[in-house]
Amino acid sequence: MAVDSAALPPVSDEPELVARVRRGDREAFGALLTRYADQAFAVAYGFLQHVEDTEDLVHDAFIRALERIDSLEPGSSFGAWFYRLLVNAALNRRKYLARRRMEDVPLTAAAPGGPAVDTERAELRGRLAEALSSLPAELETVVILHDLEGFTHPEIARVLEIPEGTCRSHLSRARRMLRDFLKEYQPRS
Repeated sequence: MAVDSAALPPVSDEPELVARVRRGDREAFGALLTRYADQAFAVAYGFLQHVEDTEDLVHDAFIRALERIDSLEPGSSFGAWFYRLLVNAALNRRKYLARRRMEDVPLTAAAPGGPAVDTERAELRGRLAEALSSLPAELETVVILHDLEGFTHPEIARVLEIPEGTCRSHLSRARRMLRDFLKEYQPRS
């Protein structure tokens, strides 16, 4: 049954939704799924860069969340708990996929500017994905959550269960490492 996201209770009602899910209420789980599905897809895609793998991962993460809902501490944020589960699953899935994946053929249409521009953009996208995945997992996670998905430092701190200051220093360190990795693509003065 589809749940209208406009009719969802506010996040402050999340503990009640979690309690209802624990009692077997499918509609309550549907409400949580609707609330987090789009952002979960975006976060997972930031790690996997492949639509079908991302869809599978998000689906699996929601099933895992339902199976493990009793492990969520009373009063804890479902969102932070779920994103932590999702990020861990994404990191594990990416390691697995890296061992088996062949180069994907891009599904995007050619951009204006001709083959040279398309090639340059594809090279930059590939280099950026390589740069992100070269970061230590904790730094990459902070970059994806903050810079790509718009999570705030307090939200990231809750998801990763780290102090907010650590989150800020991880982001700063990751950005420095990315600048170094991508220095050949920086504009020349």
